Amino acid sequence: MYATSPVSRNPIRVVVDGQSATTNVHLTPDGVEALASRVRRTSGRAFSRDAPTVDATANLVDGTGIRIAGVTDPVADGIAFAFRERADDQFTLPALVENGTMSAAVGAFLSVAVERNAATLIAGTRGSGKTTLLGTLLYELTPDTRTVVIEDTPELPVRSLQAVDRDVQALRTGTGEGPEISPADSLRTALRLGDGALVVGEIRGEEARVLYEAMRVGANANAVLGTIHGDGAEDVYERVVSDLKVEPSSFAATDLVVTVQSYRTDRGRRRRISRVEEVLKSGDEIRFEALYDLSADGNPREVTSGKRAAATGRIDRGESRLVQRLAEPDESYADVRQAIADRTAQLDRLATDGRTTPREVAAAYGSRGLE
Repeated sequence: MYATSPVSRNPIRVVVDGQSATTNVHLTPDGVEALASRVRRTSGRAFSRDAPTVDATANLVDGTGIRIAGVTDPVADGIAFAFRERADDQFTLPALVENGTMSAAVGAFLSVAVERNAATLIAGTRGSGKTTLLGTLLYELTPDTRTVVIEDTPELPVRSLQAVDRDVQALRTGTGEGPEISPADSLRTALRLGDGALVVGEIRGEEARVLYEAMRVGANANAVLGTIHGDGAEDVYERVVSDLKVEPSSFAATDLVVTVQSYRTDRGRRRRISRVEEVLKSGDEIRFEALYDLSADGNPREVTSGKRAAATGRIDRGESRLVQRLAEPDESYADVRQAIADRTAQLDRLATDGRTTPREVAAAYGSRGLE
């Protein structure tokens, strides 16, 4: 929902199932001022001429979580807001298989990769479902994994993870105002909060260099996961190296780039995984190879709206360097492929049976023998 400034001249607009509609409702200047005061009070964040933007969350009386973005003078002609429903933190991989976001095979590969500490970036455009997928993958970490989550606005399912006995510590970053600490300082703190998985809600600024330096020198030997704006591995590489000034040699610490997208159907907008790409380094050259893609041959192109990413054949042909790296010292490439096949069958079974809640999935995962 959008309240566009000046609110007295612009009606509230809503978006339902990807369709935008104009209402006959207007906010009054006093009403939007009262709303701004409530946002300041409930979020504890400044919102004024000196701090003319705000990013906060709130819960409606029915428990629905919403994310609030606001602007005011001097960057806008008065106060304006955008309200967006927060991602459902009850999603699990079996749930995403069930609703068509991905196939069981793609979900199984991601599950095995994250469980075995692959450094994974989830890319996509705004509203594509990056945060939803990231939160979902956190359930794939083994129960004994210490996980530190860094985000400026709480959107990841920390409480739901803790409710199924995951050791998750949330760490809030800020904009430099008040008692909050910067994203880079938060990241340095997170590296001291425990040896385990490191999760960055969104990689978009100075924290990128700190994160990649930690990955490059092995300061965090466990899984590293995060979201980033971009469409595919090439786009992500350009953003990280050119825009965020991370050295190409440091970017090579990334194992996987998973791209999600939103697309339109006759039933509204849907989301899906469009590509899963491994990062390959040969000398000074960094390149990307698709392991799963919307097209059968691994070359992105126009496809039907209901299509899901499928295997490109690299894993089956024994060509994936990442699959080889995922193997334990006493395992072969074939053993990792078998682990992915076993996980595929498990996710397919859970999705078919409708056992998709965090508690049901955590109980089923107990039979994996994870330590």
